[in-house]
Amino acid sequence: MGWASHTQIIGPADLADELAPSPRRARARTTETPWTLSVLTVDDDDADASLITEALRRNERVRHTCSASEPDRALDDLVHGQLRPDLILLDIQMPRVDGFTFLRALREVPWMARTPVVFLTTSGYERDVKRAGQTDAAGYIVKPDTFREMRERIDDVIDRFVLES
Repeated sequence: MGWASHTQIIGPADLADELAPSPRRARARTTETPWTLSVLTVDDDDADASLITEALRRNERVRHTCSASEPDRALDDLVHGQLRPDLILLDIQMPRVDGFTFLRALREVPWMARTPVVFLTTSGYERDVKRAGQTDAAGYIVKPDTFREMRERIDDVIDRFVLES
């Protein structure tokens, strides 16, 4: 399957297995107790990270958010089990460790190998979209210009994650 327009949540349609929660996160879901998740944002731009975090906080299915501005430190925390998010929103263009390098290293950590990662980046470059399409990322979103659009796209990611789990 290919990637769709890079201005929307995109990714292979058959990623239900990749988006399924790991057994350690499995829990009963009922209409009285909506399924909630923990989301890690890795983004070196503090303003973008703040907007993303605020959008996540406004989603009733998100129980916990964590934001990391230094990808190498976030990766270290993930490797050592200090962070165990259900979903990761990952920027591509970051110093020291770019998003693609981060994702490759993350997949080498046994308990993080199947954690869904969605690229959330300012990069609409065709080469980045193509490169992301060759990874096991669950999606690719170009950061929108307004908070409203950011919230809508993040809500779409969360809804997709919950519905396909």
